[in-house]
Amino acid sequence: MSDDSDGPIEWCRPVPGDRAGELAAQFPELTPRTEPAHREAFVSLGPGGQIGPAQWRLASESLHAWAGDHGAQPSGLGVRMTFLANAPVTGGSEPDCDFAVPIS
Repeated sequence: MSDDSDGPIEWCRPVPGDRAGELAAQFPELTPRTEPAHREAFVSLGPGGQIGPAQWRLASESLHAWAGDHGAQPSGLGVRMTFLANAPVTGGSEPDCDFAVPIS
């Protein structure tokens, strides 16, 4: 088990370091954590981002290969699916989703 293991859901939002405690106090049911700044190689999966294990593996391998081809090293943060906060979530539409590999 790690910070990036499967879980019910993880909400990520950058916040100013000097305000993290204050903001976390407003949401006692959330557990804040700090992650170093990094870049990510990603592919857009479009609305919903539903992929199976074979596609997950192919996307991960492709992104890791891209990183290697461009002189980047995947970090130890793990592969992620990111549902974009600015995507519409009303009226039955699904938010856009990215599949990403953090790189250092």
